[in-house]
Amino acid sequence: MRKILLIFLLFLTACASLGPLPAGTPQASVTPSASFDVKIHPDGPLYVGDLLSFEVLSPTNFQTSNKSVNISLAGKHIAEKSFESFGIGGRKQATFNWVWDTHGLNPGDYTLTFQVLPDNSSWNVSINLHPAADLPALEKNAHWQTTETTCCIIYTVSGTDADKDLEMLKKTVDAQAADVERRLGKKLDNKIPITLIPRTIGHGGFASDAIYVSYLHKNYAGGVTAQVIHHEMVHWVDGSLGGALRPTALIEGLAVYLSDGHFKVEPIVPRSAAILKMGWFIPLRKLADSFYTCQHEISYTEAAGLISYMVTTYGWEAYNNFYRGIRPAEGGSQAAAIDNALREHFSISIDQLEQNYQAFLRQQTFDQATRTDMRLTVAFYDAVRRYQAALDPSAYFLNAWLPDVPSMRQRGIVADFLRHPDTPINRQIENLLVGADADLRAGNYSLAEAGIRAVNALLDVWGG
Repeated sequence: MRKILLIFLLFLTACASLGPLPAGTPQASVTPSASFDVKIHPDGPLYVGDLLSFEVLSPTNFQTSNKSVNISLAGKHIAEKSFESFGIGGRKQATFNWVWDTHGLNPGDYTLTFQVLPDNSSWNVSINLHPAADLPALEKNAHWQTTETTCCIIYTVSGTDADKDLEMLKKTVDAQAADVERRLGKKLDNKIPITLIPRTIGHGGFASDAIYVSYLHKNYAGGVTAQVIHHEMVHWVDGSLGGALRPTALIEGLAVYLSDGHFKVEPIVPRSAAILKMGWFIPLRKLADSFYTCQHEISYTEAAGLISYMVTTYGWEAYNNFYRGIRPAEGGSQAAAIDNALREHFSISIDQLEQNYQAFLRQQTFDQATRTDMRLTVAFYDAVRRYQAALDPSAYFLNAWLPDVPSMRQRGIVADFLRHPDTPINRQIENLLVGADADLRAGNYSLAEAGIRAVNALLDVWGG
């Protein structure tokens, strides 16, 4: 029955004419002549009492050096910020975190003026504030909570899925931390701060000053929660072990390798061999210098397979000494830095390493299910990212909206994580992605493929 429904959805979307997104509650409108894109947070409807943030994205080829953006309301200054790089993707933008406090204002329409300095070009943004009484029920009493376990300090928002599943999650984080300690031979010096976010952001996990993991029962980015937590914990412990330069490809590859897979437990080397067989192999120099802009699942799997090959060939101790001994190269190329360290530790170049790795992969065997699973995993996450870029941009991994979470807790801010785009088309696509992820992990490949195709068909119509 479900397969028939997916086929019917494909038929409907293929026959639909292009049109605007379904109407939702207006959030803001920008004067049409404006050449700058303004993104407003939190997503969705805005209410009196919200602390609003803004991202001002510059047009293509706009020179942002020594320029800033000023925001004002009826001539009253609100904030001014310079253009800086933002997110993994390094997008140039002026970022305003919680600069407009709407407490005490009346519901209704407000017009903010944005001005680029010193150019003096300006435009207006109209914002509608709804009454505080209309705030969604989940938000009215929502607050941050703190729980400690053997390994971790867990932060959750009350009333969310993470709050309801907290006892299970406490056991999960302790089990994953113990396994990471065992694999890396390093005891935690301090408890790991973990924020369980009640919203899909990126692919579900980030590690920096703390670990951030999306946890919600309908996480359209898929992935096994324990696996994502383990991956981010590897980053945390790996970082504490040091190294003059830990190249991105090797950092991420190590996390996948030591987690026995990326978003689920999976055979890393056979999947890497399938990547090579399908003609998807990324040259190592490109992988090293452009890791995050390469196809995500291919880059992570190939990097993990590379580490597996090197550990098999040289042993863990020799590999770890090489990894910790990599030093920055002149010009900043991570590929050059890896090449220098390879010559020093193993007397080979990065190009020779690539040849040896490919030869190793050609000797591996894999079944059709492994190949199909790898192919559909790539297709699934391509669909997830396509959806995020088009209809949930705050979640898009290269420029995800993940502001200063400790400040959020201190100031009691929850709306940035509790609200998200919620039109009928958002719900329809997200439900399809949730179903496709479940089918993919269960090995129901025909249903998973039908779900992915249905998502892409809907995005052909509604994704712009």
